[in-house]
Amino acid sequence: MWFKRILASLMGVRTSKDLENDLSNLTIPKFIFLFITLNVVFISLIILAINLI
Repeated sequence: MWFKRILASLMGVRTSKDLENDLSNLTIPKFIFLFITLNVVFISLIILAINLI
């Protein structure tokens, strides 16, 4: 749920105060999970693009 709220905030749906509260509640395990997830998605997109060329 926190991941969806942060994404909504970055797209301008929520207020900056809500984003500030979400980021203050971001723990190390959540940050590591977010980091790994974003890296896997990015690497998958790169591999997909290379295979399509």
